[in-house]
Amino acid sequence: MKEIKPFEWLIHGIVIVLGLLLLNYPAFDLTFGVFNSGDGSLLWPSLIGMIFNLVLFYGITFYLIPVTLKRGTGIFIIRLIVLYAFVSSVEVLIDSAFYRSDGSAIDSDIWSELVLMVVFTHTLVTIMAFAYRFSKDWFANERTKSKISEHQLRSELDVLKSQINPHFLFNALNNLYSMSLQSGDEKTAEGISVLSEMMRYVFDKTGEDKVALQEEVQYISDYIYLQQLRFNKQVKVKFDHPESVSNFHIAPMLLIPFVENAFKYGVSNHAKTTIEIRIAFEEGHFVFEVKNQKAERTETIPSSGVGLDNVKKRLNLIYSDKHSLSVNESDDLFRVRLVILNSL
Repeated sequence: MKEIKPFEWLIHGIVIVLGLLLLNYPAFDLTFGVFNSGDGSLLWPSLIGMIFNLVLFYGITFYLIPVTLKRGTGIFIIRLIVLYAFVSSVEVLIDSAFYRSDGSAIDSDIWSELVLMVVFTHTLVTIMAFAYRFSKDWFANERTKSKISEHQLRSELDVLKSQINPHFLFNALNNLYSMSLQSGDEKTAEGISVLSEMMRYVFDKTGEDKVALQEEVQYISDYIYLQQLRFNKQVKVKFDHPESVSNFHIAPMLLIPFVENAFKYGVSNHAKTTIEIRIAFEEGHFVFEVKNQKAERTETIPSSGVGLDNVKKRLNLIYSDKHSLSVNESDDLFRVRLVILNSL
């Protein structure tokens, strides 16, 4: 009985009281079996019958199904039949006593009506008990599955987030340090300042579920600045994005792997190349596009440690069916388009 919450007890009580009131309201003049609400003969049989109905209902719901059924179908069926037969037999005898209380004789037809009335009621109660118990168990299992799924989702996200590491930042810091030894110019100092902000973002924000889009945009801008500082005029970057989108948040470090990938495969040692990055909102959907020319390099470009496979897994976990990701590749061009649906 502990499985029933106070609110459920209240609902059960209301249903029982309303049922009794409807059965015994004189104006309805209801006839149930051999008893009638108009002359008041239905009152006590309905009250006693309700007690037997509750014994049968709660006996099936909270004992036979959750306890006996676990021991085997055979013993469950036997105990169900015994409970049903016992409760029905006793109620028939009590109803017959109520019928005889005014001196009326009971013939075979009356007995048949009494038995049919009780069997019909108890069969209906049994069906309701099974439906209630199985629906209750189904909803409980769904809640459990939901909690397990949420826990697994959280665990997978934690694992994926743990792969976000600052290796790129430390490698870039080493490069900047080498540059500062050689030149000592202001660009190096500014680059170190930018890098420190990026490191702060990685350490402070990657543990959060969502961050403001502007923070992610700033991180991308800082990354582009450092790469342009490194490659000078070898690569031209076009980065179009909204100036301010205060009400949109996104998973941290979700976009940067696509930008890193563009620099990894879109910067040449021999020729100037162009990388185009665009963030926009189209019909309420968030759109992120990256396009780069394909180029060959002999030098490895450090990354944030978040691979494209990682990003795809995070997209599936976080945005599920609310996103689309398309990757198109030709002989000389690589294009990525990410859409997060209903973003505004």
